[in-house]
Amino acid sequence: MSAGAVYQALGLHGYEVSEVHEDQDELLILVAWPREQWRCPACGSREVHCHDRKTRLWRSAPVGLKATRVVMDVPRLRCLTCSAVRRHQPAFASGQIRHTLSFERYVAQLLKYLTIQDVVRHLGISWHTAMEIDQRRLAALPRPKLSTLKRLAIDEIHSGKRHGFLTIVLDLDSGVVVHVGDGKGEASLKGFFRRLKQARAKIEAVAIDMSGGYVAALKKHLPDVPFVFDRFHVVKLMNEKLTDLRRDLFREATDVLQKQVLKGTRWLLLMGSDTLDSPQRVARRRPGQPSDREKLDAALKLNEPLATAYYLKEKLRLFWDQSDREAAERYLDEWCRQADSSGIRVLHTMAKTLRTHRSGLLAWYDHALSTGPLEGTNNRIKLLQHRAYGYRNKEHFRLRILTLHHTRHRLTG
Repeated sequence: MSAGAVYQALGLHGYEVSEVHEDQDELLILVAWPREQWRCPACGSREVHCHDRKTRLWRSAPVGLKATRVVMDVPRLRCLTCSAVRRHQPAFASGQIRHTLSFERYVAQLLKYLTIQDVVRHLGISWHTAMEIDQRRLAALPRPKLSTLKRLAIDEIHSGKRHGFLTIVLDLDSGVVVHVGDGKGEASLKGFFRRLKQARAKIEAVAIDMSGGYVAALKKHLPDVPFVFDRFHVVKLMNEKLTDLRRDLFREATDVLQKQVLKGTRWLLLMGSDTLDSPQRVARRRPGQPSDREKLDAALKLNEPLATAYYLKEKLRLFWDQSDREAAERYLDEWCRQADSSGIRVLHTMAKTLRTHRSGLLAWYDHALSTGPLEGTNNRIKLLQHRAYGYRNKEHFRLRILTLHHTRHRLTG
């Protein structure tokens, strides 16, 4: 490749290369702005004089394995036409940034495949410089059109002490994150709903958990759009009630045998009945050791309230297996009736919660949505944080989440 082609690749076309100094590790290129190209930066007049010069140094994209730097005595011009005094802005650099545009493009390419820390070590630049380049790269990537959105999922994720909770909105049809809000609840979605209204999106349904903040936000901003309570979160809430009951029974138990039986049953109670007899769990059981089913049955025989709660927990899982909405409505009413008649406080509370959120539960039979895909995205976000050892800049982290769908290789930080 000719020297001219190299200079053009570095973005130096239009400038005169006066000297090139080369040693074992570095290439130093001295350039000048040709006098015949001088123009007033304000009015474009050719009638200008050099007021003074300032020597500047920029890091450029490497040539081969050599770190490359560009040096220029940048003139400050006085215009005889408009009287402006302005310093020339080289076309190969931007503002006061101390690297060239070619170097920025080079770093941006590396950041598609490497972590920021990898790039910092490889090029010997500051973490802040690499982060700012990555932030500009991410901000320039195209965003999905909100006008095409139909089905959404909303959930929060805790991103650590530094950034706290973030609210994530996912397009369930494309799997793309379309909003990252600060905090959780209604306030975190305000900006998103404003943009959604401007885009005139026709939302058909939204999957959420039973968070009061998200429910209030949807009722306020999308009053005619049905929201579907996620199956996973409903079952999780029931499991929490069952855990609370087991803990209370253990604390109140006076019989040593009863305490011993209850002690090891927490995870057995939370498992689905089909999981207890899975081949994997049977294979792990030692000879002579009671099976998971036998352990659970022993605990349930000793504790009638626990047996009732476990039975209703398993029965609640079948709510989503009914033939249609009307059958599901009858099933839900019967479940709540049994919970109320059980005389068990945590079941009363659960029945009250399900009645309060009745419409969102039954909406599943019109729109079989789940936040499951969003849980998968949340796991990718956690992996993103882990590989980057956390994100110091919240806006940078937000942009990384919004551009997850652009990741085609390994996750980078």
